[in-house]
Amino acid sequence: MKRLVSLTMFAAYVLLVLPRAQAQDCSDWSNFDIRGTYAMSGSGWIDLSKLVPALPAGTIPMAWVGAVSYNGRGGGAGWVALNAGGVQMAIELVNLAYQVKADCSVAVSYSMKLKELGITLGPVSRILVVAGRGQALELNGIQAGAGPGTPVDLMVARRISIQSRD
Repeated sequence: MKRLVSLTMFAAYVLLVLPRAQAQDCSDWSNFDIRGTYAMSGSGWIDLSKLVPALPAGTIPMAWVGAVSYNGRGGGAGWVALNAGGVQMAIELVNLAYQVKADCSVAVSYSMKLKELGITLGPVSRILVVAGRGQALELNGIQAGAGPGTPVDLMVARRISIQSRD
């Protein structure tokens, strides 16, 4: 009898929860739907010798925080404060372009202007995934390096304002 009650309760749970546990549909989304300013953070690995050849080669941990603004028309800008193995850098995100896709992914490309080094790197590509709707929108992403030593990281960005900088 206990087994029958347990199976019945499990079946009822599955029938009640399963319809809500479906994938988000972004087929009617456009670049306008993710407009706004996002606070973001991430961590991963980088080889700074790829940026500054005078530094010793080797992959080191990095962590960063920043903000990005998507203008609703496929462009934007942002900034990042990076700590890579104890080395602090201020980065400006320039030439940012993005495209929202029907599968809830967002293809983003940008260049990084490293203020301390006086160089601009990029373009860099990143794939984001839309989570949620409305003001509570979140973008989760990965940057897979383009070769040995290039940055590899995971990030999350939460919308803090529906306004963009421009």
